[in-house]
Amino acid sequence: MSTPSNPTLVITRRCDDDLSSSAWFLVKAVGDNDIDLAGAGNLCIGALTNDVAAGTASIPVHVPVQCGGMIKAICGGSITANTLVMADSAGEAVTATTGNYAIGIALGTFVDGEIGSFLWAPSYYEEG
Repeated sequence: MSTPSNPTLVITRRCDDDLSSSAWFLVKAVGDNDIDLAGAGNLCIGALTNDVAAGTASIPVHVPVQCGGMIKAICGGSITANTLVMADSAGEAVTATTGNYAIGIALGTFVDGEIGSFLWAPSYYEEG
């Protein structure tokens, strides 16, 4: 009998912004080894974990980013299980729309403000 596992790849990336109140938000790569909150339809590198420190321009910090396997992210609206998901303008997970980068697939049904689970599978979403 096999035991299910829940592997999540976590990397650290540099940040010179205060993201201390942005746990579980989606992030994108900017500059050299830096991250920032993702915008609507951006190509994301992952989601922040819940232990994010505050950085500044003069004192950047390294923050943990989930970027593989199953990740958790805060939802910016209702999401149905087994749908593609992308970042919205605030860096929250929402149902993907055509012409945007998806972060992966919803592993359950979630509501606005809930921390959902997603299978990390970045792709460009185009209908038809």
